[in-house]
Amino acid sequence: MSTADENAATEPYVCEHCDDSVPHQHVDEQPLVEAYRRDLLRSTLAVCGVGVAALAVVSLLTWRTWGAPTAGFHGAAAWLVATGIGLVVFLVMRRSATATTGVIGGAIATAAVSPILALLVAWLVPGPIGLRGLTAALGWLVPSLLVTSVRSGRLRDTLKAHTRAGEAARSAVVRTGGRPSPYVEAAWLVATAVVFGLCVALTAIMPIATGVLVPLNAALAMLSRRLQARAAGNTDTPAPRS
Repeated sequence: MSTADENAATEPYVCEHCDDSVPHQHVDEQPLVEAYRRDLLRSTLAVCGVGVAALAVVSLLTWRTWGAPTAGFHGAAAWLVATGIGLVVFLVMRRSATATTGVIGGAIATAAVSPILALLVAWLVPGPIGLRGLTAALGWLVPSLLVTSVRSGRLRDTLKAHTRAGEAARSAVVRTGGRPSPYVEAAWLVATAVVFGLCVALTAIMPIATGVLVPLNAALAMLSRRLQARAAGNTDTPAPRS
């Protein structure tokens, strides 16, 4: 071994990027972050496009049917109530548990109360059962689309901000490889609205089904959160994220 090699072997490791003494590799975060920001924009536009198309179809189907279109307003109100309950549960659980546990608890609470709200919509709104379920699902979807669009826009801005929050958001994207994908979260958004519409139709036909739908929805919410958490944490290296 040459003298230069011996000196290199005895000198402590110092990273030229961050002066860390632990050997590691640096990843160029800019391409990953920019790709994630593009995915956020495209997924939001795609979901909004689905919402607009659904609104047009439902409007054409129900403009002569008195009562059915109002299910959309009731569906939006049901989303607000369910989301509010989930938020309260999250805030309460976060005081004695981790934020992740609070998120899961809030999601379960929202899912569990949804069939009860669906039953109320089915009782309050007249009209054909299919149209009630369809327009209620649309009403549920619209506010969730608005909130998700605003949240995605803020996240896109945060990812390019030269702040501590921006640095943390970029690190999270690099650490998880941009998982879960915003397209997957958008699909869950639409699926949740479809489930609510089906709950409205089913409880309109058979109100007693609410007793089965409450625990079933809660179990599905827990399963979906676990799957999303597993997908987000199933990678240690960036690999192209709702």
